[in-house]
Amino acid sequence: MVSGGFAVVSVLYIAFFVALAVLVVALIVLVFAAIRVLRLSATERRLRIERLRYQAVVDGIDDGGAGPDTTGPTSPAA
Repeated sequence: MVSGGFAVVSVLYIAFFVALAVLVVALIVLVFAAIRVLRLSATERRLRIERLRYQAVVDGIDDGGAGPDTTGPTSPAA
């Protein structure tokens, strides 16, 4: 028959490895979540930059003729 002390030690040993496995799985899930968040942040940053560029173009077109054509360099008259 197995002694009571051995049973307690084996249960603690099994519980330790189960807890270790749970922590490893949680770490893997957190790493993948962090990668996804960083990718979304990069995509959002790119989209925000494109939206700002588009808004700048729209503001330049809809300014009553005071856009780059009238304030930029003029071509020499022929």
